Amino acid sequence: MANRRSKVVELNEASIAFGETGKMQWNEALSPKARLKGDDVYDIRDLVASIDYYESIDSPFLRADVAIVDSIDLYKSIRGKEVVKIKFTSESSDNDPLEVVFRVFKLGSFIKNERAAMYILHLTSHEAFLNEANRIFGAFGPCAKHKDKENFPQYVAKDILKGGEKVKAANFEKHSKVCFSSPNWRPYDAITYVADKVIRLAGKGKVSQAQSGFLFFENKHGFHFKSIDKLCEADNLSKQDTYVYMQAGVETDDKKEYFKIETITFPDKVNHLEKLRSGLYKTSVLGISISSVGMSHLPTGPSSKGDEDSTQVKRGNYKVTYEKIFDQATTIDSGRPFQQTGFDTETQPATRFKMRIMPSWTHQDKIGSDPNGGTKTEVDTLRVSSYATARYALLNAIQLTIVVPGNTALVVGEQIKVSIPASRTENSKDVKQDRVYSGKYLIASLRHVYRKEGMTTTLYLTKDSIREDK
Repeated sequence: MANRRSKVVELNEASIAFGETGKMQWNEALSPKARLKGDDVYDIRDLVASIDYYESIDSPFLRADVAIVDSIDLYKSIRGKEVVKIKFTSESSDNDPLEVVFRVFKLGSFIKNERAAMYILHLTSHEAFLNEANRIFGAFGPCAKHKDKENFPQYVAKDILKGGEKVKAANFEKHSKVCFSSPNWRPYDAITYVADKVIRLAGKGKVSQAQSGFLFFENKHGFHFKSIDKLCEADNLSKQDTYVYMQAGVETDDKKEYFKIETITFPDKVNHLEKLRSGLYKTSVLGISISSVGMSHLPTGPSSKGDEDSTQVKRGNYKVTYEKIFDQATTIDSGRPFQQTGFDTETQPATRFKMRIMPSWTHQDKIGSDPNGGTKTEVDTLRVSSYATARYALLNAIQLTIVVPGNTALVVGEQIKVSIPASRTENSKDVKQDRVYSGKYLIASLRHVYRKEGMTTTLYLTKDSIREDK
């Protein structure tokens, strides 16, 4: 909280609803814009000691922890699932508040003394409860006409998770369809299943390269289902100013004070073991195709009727390298993040393997003259799977964590610019930017920390490329 600009924040609303207002409605959406009103709604702003709010592209739902100093015995009425609404606005956000609605899923860290009780309300999205309470069963895709959804994740978020106004068509990227059966999965598990099996159908960059690797996440604007390549496109840059790291004590104008980096850390400046384990340098996907297996026989050799009636287990292998993925991906910048990896992708074996049971595509619709519906079982399925795995590893090639004055306009899934001076410079009057760690980043996670004396925002940033010197 050292930076005075961290203190310019207003807690507009913090309320908790009991009774009918806070009652769990399993088949209804819970709007973040709805005003909580009635005799069973309590303003708890004076009880709030701190708020920790979390977003991440790796998390399907929002989280928050609210520390309460309770001198009115409010805790005696809390049983779980109560509605909690939080709204606060930072001056740096240009009147773009953080306004979210949660449900209580746990009351923890309880301490009681004579005059007050102290505890933490652990909060999550309303839809997280519906994710645990519902299951998806049945076949989906072109093979099941009555369940052939134009955008399966959007259907799940809207009709099963009851996302309501959190579900906007613009936040669900168009993708190919795939036939699959859901054996009583939770909604999020079903979305995760298709995330590395479908490919992009529209967008900028190298869409024709069969780009896969989708992420389902929630930020303050609602739910999103987007490919990593979509998130890395140039038009995904936030309207926020560049965040600058400079010497302490340097005076700037008021606006620039909002965008000064308070602290900066490099989680993994060099970590080749992690890169090897994640399969960034080289990944192999092994596909297993069981042509015909019945109850009366096990896989044997080729059938006299030909390969189509064979019960032999067939295997295919597809390898992808760091260089190949980078050329195929739509990256934030144009330069490779590693100039010399020390790993010979031509001779070294893959460091990460995936197993994939191959689909038969018997019911897959035709696309043009392709009877396989645009999917060649032995090639495209393995290629898409291997690309999705390696693309996620590439996204995390360069990581940075910065703490900045609280800014409620920031959200995960958008890009921001960061300016860090180079360690050495030939001319003190012309300070150059660090070539590797300056530039555009994707906000992979964020944490707003609110205290009565102010607010800071911690940004967990990643990028898959660096600027090329021209």
